[in-house]
Amino acid sequence: MTEVKVKQNTHLKWILPLLIIGAAIAVFAFLMMTKPQAPSRPTTEKIWSISTVPAAFGLHKPVLTLYGKVESPRVSKITAAVTAFVKEVYTDEGRAINPNEPLVQLDDSDAQLLVQQRQADVDNTIAQIETEKVRHNADLKSLKIEKNLQQLRLKTVQRYENLIKRKLTSQELLDSARRDYQQQALSIAQREQSIADHPNRLRQLESQLMRTTSLLDAAKLDLSRTKIHAPFSGRVASLSVSPGDRVREGDPIVELYSLDRLEVRAQIPNRILPLLRNKNSLQEIAAIGTIDNRTIELNLERIAAAVNSGRAGVDVFFSIKKQDYQPELGRSLAINVTLPATNEVIPVPPTALYGLNKVYKVVDERLVSVQVERIGDSTDTDNNPMVLITSPDLHPGDSIVTTQLPNAITGLRVKEFTSPETEGLKDE
Repeated sequence: MTEVKVKQNTHLKWILPLLIIGAAIAVFAFLMMTKPQAPSRPTTEKIWSISTVPAAFGLHKPVLTLYGKVESPRVSKITAAVTAFVKEVYTDEGRAINPNEPLVQLDDSDAQLLVQQRQADVDNTIAQIETEKVRHNADLKSLKIEKNLQQLRLKTVQRYENLIKRKLTSQELLDSARRDYQQQALSIAQREQSIADHPNRLRQLESQLMRTTSLLDAAKLDLSRTKIHAPFSGRVASLSVSPGDRVREGDPIVELYSLDRLEVRAQIPNRILPLLRNKNSLQEIAAIGTIDNRTIELNLERIAAAVNSGRAGVDVFFSIKKQDYQPELGRSLAINVTLPATNEVIPVPPTALYGLNKVYKVVDERLVSVQVERIGDSTDTDNNPMVLITSPDLHPGDSIVTTQLPNAITGLRVKEFTSPETEGLKDE
């Protein structure tokens, strides 16, 4: 009995605190449910304060900012024409040069020996031609003599034949005379063949002379090429040799470019190409380059005939007007290109653009996104920067937003503000 009582007392010790906690929770829940509720405020749509400009179409001259690279269509990569050692180097990389100015001298010992050999071949052929002519003249004279001898031997044969008829000589002497006559005829035939073949032999020797003369000229040309001169006025871009180097035929020696043909290559957007196709428009295009805090006057010369894959525009070439400052090959520079006046474009502040080709207009106090085409840049009467745009979805008088809103989307409710201090602020 004692053990049962102890167990009951133990259970009562645990149950009583749980009952107290449960009662407290029930009271707290009841109080929260019967708590008076504050009246809820109705939600209102946020209205963003903005500034706008009216869409004013007009005639403007777009200005494009391009980035170009200085190039030259006259870049000469001079290579060795012969295998030789480099004897002298008269110039250095970066130095300005004049036409026919000596640049590099190669050792010409081997070239001179080859010229002497070719000259000996030419002299030998000339001597053979003279020998052939002398031989031909001798054949002509010998033929005349041999024909006289043939007539004498013919008479000898005839005399022996008369003697045979009278039985005053032997048949053996007649046969011997006839044999001498035939041998003389054979000698005449050989002489005539030699005379007839003279033009062929002479042509062969003349062809040989032409070949040896060509080889001599080539050897002299190689000899002259051992001294490398500047082909035009320009500047040395790179120098690949120094005295003592041995170069083989085709090895690079020096690379230079013409200062008179410097030009700037830049890429122009495809949308501008129609303005450049007209030759009259080309004359109206003015371009100014900026490099090393200097301004360079440029002329648009031509448009590239091919477009490299993966490029979004077409390359154009600007010639550099002659001046004291000549930029280095490969330099980059900014170019401001003033295009011919374009009608039906809208000037807007740069802050009106969202990204590259989007603006917002206000319709019934709400934003409407409009895709636009950026024609170029310009300035207003106060010399403030402006962007020239066009779009079929914009009409005269449309209100174009000039405030950069961080959360601008179509349908956002806005209102125009009148005080500059409130720009970009939002009201509820």
